[in-house]
Amino acid sequence: SETLKTIIYSKEETIRGNLYTLVMYIKNYKFIEALKYLHKELGIQYTGYKINKEEKKENPLDIFLKVKPKRKNKIDVKDIQFLDQEFISDYVPNLHISWLKEGIISKTARRFNIGYDYNSKRIIIPHRFWCGEDNEYIGIMGRSILTSLQCEVLDIPKYYPLKAYPKSINLYGLQENYKSIQEAGYVTVYEAEKSVLKRHSRLDETGVSVCSHDLSDEQVKILIGLDVDIVIAWDKDISLYHIRQTCEKFYGIRDVYYIYDKWDLLLEKDSPADAPNKIYNFLLKHKIKYDEKEHFSFLKEKGEREYKKAR
Repeated sequence: SETLKTIIYSKEETIRGNLYTLVMYIKNYKFIEALKYLHKELGIQYTGYKINKEEKKENPLDIFLKVKPKRKNKIDVKDIQFLDQEFISDYVPNLHISWLKEGIISKTARRFNIGYDYNSKRIIIPHRFWCGEDNEYIGIMGRSILTSLQCEVLDIPKYYPLKAYPKSINLYGLQENYKSIQEAGYVTVYEAEKSVLKRHSRLDETGVSVCSHDLSDEQVKILIGLDVDIVIAWDKDISLYHIRQTCEKFYGIRDVYYIYDKWDLLLEKDSPADAPNKIYNFLLKHKIKYDEKEHFSFLKEKGEREYKKAR
């Protein structure tokens, strides 16, 4: 079928996912290993992950290539510069006390290879390629140990790329959380990497981060290709119009929802992931489905904005 949905029944558990999940379960493979295995079994040449404007013939493994990007340039996995593993030795593989106090646990820090760099005085956040091997890193972000307010007052960037890469081609946390996302049947999309880490520390492995509050064409395509429900969880200070504008990218293609704090349970610039588990679960339970009514509300406001701009 087009969706490749599967349900795995065993004595211990029932696992829901897709064909990749099935192969990962039976073969004890990671996602990229399952992807390559299925290409081999079906006699399809594996050429890596491509972003290309050209039309392609459909094949059973094209669920990750549902949306054709608008960009003219082509990004091929063979063109991506993966980091030398020696970069790990440049920093201390310890969780900084400030993040520990915020609820990020050591197990999560180890899974995501979080560390600390004494030279830049920043927390190190390595980015794995979303459909790469477990040791394939394509970038490193450095997060200042100062608070957001201190960074603002001192005019210091809160996040700074220590090893830059085009973030529009990736989703932070997807490589680590792919299997759990398939089992849960939904993916939660956050702005910052820390939101993914906080929820992972609370045993919620459904999160990914876009490192922004805007989605690129490639990120939209990847999310649609997961073939699960999509939950947009932007920070508190993002307008409802912008949230709906984001949901519009998935309308009519996937079931999409958004978390909106109409009860003022979050602080002004908080992510939903910053909230205690009880509050987060309440917000998630009351997530809003982006349905036809929401769609027309967005179109109405969009029209009003365009009219005012034209005047």
